[in-house]
Amino acid sequence: MKNINYKKIFAGLIALPLIFLFVTSCFDITGVTQPASVKVGDTMTVTVNVNLSTENQNNQNYKFLWFGMLVPKTWDAKNTATVKFDSPLRISDARPGFGPMSADTEDISFWGNKSKGLDGEQSGNSYTTDMNAILPIGENYGEVEWVAFRSDKPVDVGSDPDAKSPAGINGTITVTIPVGPGHSGAQLGYWVGSHQNGFKQENAWGQSIQDAESRHWDTFYQSIVITGAGSDATDLTGPAPTFTATIAPESYLFDDILTVSFDAKEGKDGAATALLDANEVHMNAKVMLADGTVVSGPATPMTLTGSNVWSATMWPPGFFAVPDGNVITQLHLNFSNADGSIVVKNPGYDTDIIFITKCE
Repeated sequence: MKNINYKKIFAGLIALPLIFLFVTSCFDITGVTQPASVKVGDTMTVTVNVNLSTENQNNQNYKFLWFGMLVPKTWDAKNTATVKFDSPLRISDARPGFGPMSADTEDISFWGNKSKGLDGEQSGNSYTTDMNAILPIGENYGEVEWVAFRSDKPVDVGSDPDAKSPAGINGTITVTIPVGPGHSGAQLGYWVGSHQNGFKQENAWGQSIQDAESRHWDTFYQSIVITGAGSDATDLTGPAPTFTATIAPESYLFDDILTVSFDAKEGKDGAATALLDANEVHMNAKVMLADGTVVSGPATPMTLTGSNVWSATMWPPGFFAVPDGNVITQLHLNFSNADGSIVVKNPGYDTDIIFITKCE
């Protein structure tokens, strides 16, 4: 998460074309109905249940509703998603409690598009910018983005003056979005708030977002399985792809002759691995068969073929002595020095580097 100081960038309140009494409001996500599994190319529908409440029951809030969705970048949600809001609240044609929500234009010359940071002050940014700077990306390793949507008309949250408790309405935000390519899994995210408070939270300075005592917005995360993405699709919940190990040719089956390369310079976050400048590197490999059986191969000395780049060539069925009729589905690799005292796995994870077949 980027560390951005939003304090005192701009001071004052949002100027409105008409004067309304502002009261403090909170937005809660009370539930999300999201498919457990979707297929690339299909259109997914998600329903986000929200509660919009105000601490002052004798006045109405005049605000635009903002909604955010965390999705893989390949889904191009800004241009493909359709979002609408509905609630039982009906005030006027100009201020309904329902209607479409449009993707953030990032034109902050319009008062309803001006985001507020964690301190409640105008940040000088769009909601898209602040959303991606402030909010976590869940369990995803990357390649996802928050996409912001604003209600086309203001949404007022008021209450019956005779009510004895703070006002609140229950509504739904419905999203329809085509499922994009490239990934076999992800954790989607949802955010709800308003232009009145933006990302404001109380008693948060010097603490993490999760430790804030009070905030005027809410988030929700839920994982999803994506089918039909292809054999080289990645699961965004990890482990992240790595360049520590590669296989040639670029497209292959496990019945092909393969060359495995290990680059000791390619460790976590651009740092080198623990085997940088090693005198000897061994490949430690095993395969998983279609029936779930795991077969280990012998530790194999690799050949130095470049600057801290080591290679070994094998024909997997013979290397692992796989009986005829069995199919290799995965190749698992780690690398070590000669005596095994140093082992390099998937950088950032205590797991082997895993390859599956990759064919055009």
